[in-house]
Amino acid sequence: MEMVEDVRITLIKELEESPIIIEGLPGVGLVGGIAASFMVDKLEMELAGFVESRFLPPVALLREGVAQHPFRIYAKDRVAVLYSDVPIAPALTYDLSKKIVEWASQVKAERIITLAGLPSPLKEPAVYGVATTKEMIDYLRSQDVEILQEGVISGMPGQLLLDCAQVSIPAFCLLAQTPGMNPDPRGAAELIKVLNRLHGFDIDVEPLIQEAEAIEAKMEELAKQTRKLKQQEVKELPMFY
Repeated sequence: MEMVEDVRITLIKELEESPIIIEGLPGVGLVGGIAASFMVDKLEMELAGFVESRFLPPVALLREGVAQHPFRIYAKDRVAVLYSDVPIAPALTYDLSKKIVEWASQVKAERIITLAGLPSPLKEPAVYGVATTKEMIDYLRSQDVEILQEGVISGMPGQLLLDCAQVSIPAFCLLAQTPGMNPDPRGAAELIKVLNRLHGFDIDVEPLIQEAEAIEAKMEELAKQTRKLKQQEVKELPMFY
């Protein structure tokens, strides 16, 4: 009997050589997911592939009546974005991260960037960085990104950093301060501002800020699902994700 893979990545469009892979999956404040979705739209990125797993909810997303996978890969030029309309179960995190890193090695990715939320009661916007190597830390500092010195990063961002370090793929995580688990478009806007600076994007974040309330309402159901899954994670650890 043929074994079924826990995770499978399928490309329907060839990526350009040595892409930069940006992971924006649901997490605290949905800042990564909101930022990824906004980038895909404003950069007019094309659907390039999808991710399948028996641990993902069995749903089809409809776009103008056409069924799509809920976990998709978009690409344009040398940038690929991982985005999901469904939360990632803790049981999937380990295998998914391993598969993403294996795939990144196959396409000779230049680096992997993860986007995440940093729970904080402070209201002023701030983005912090962590990385897999001292060279990456020096690079972030040279771009005026403040380094998070201590803490714990759980979920996909943390696992991806560990797996990238193991196979020597340069990687870093950008963490936007966010009040909690509620959808936070303003935190997502801060992430995009930093990505604009790091990679020469020219994404106007004003529409994201102006439409914050509408985006919060639209993303609330995904936030509820994500909150339920986060409750399954280890409660003793502070979660910067």
